[in-house]
Amino acid sequence: MSDRAAADAMRSRIDFQYALGLELEDPGFDYSMLSELRARLAEGDAAGRLLRVMLKRLVEAGLLKSGGRQRTDATHVMAAVRTLSQLELAGAGGNLQ
Repeated sequence: MSDRAAADAMRSRIDFQYALGLELEDPGFDYSMLSELRARLAEGDAAGRLLRVMLKRLVEAGLLKSGGRQRTDATHVMAAVRTLSQLELAGAGGNLQ
């Protein structure tokens, strides 16, 4: 996904907003900020630290198992995100699709 498409998705897709912890009314950000973020992550081991934190949180949430080999199929993660999105839509009075 291009930076512009990701920024547009963040403004229009509830799953992106949920994943980023944003309010539904959040105006979003300019797509150029994503390249700046990538540049900052490339400095030092920021990307590695971020990955370790994400993996720890995914294990704590029960979406990944600790240690061992992981499947490359993310269907179960996508299903969990879709379920959360549908629940949030229902709570917001939106239509489930």
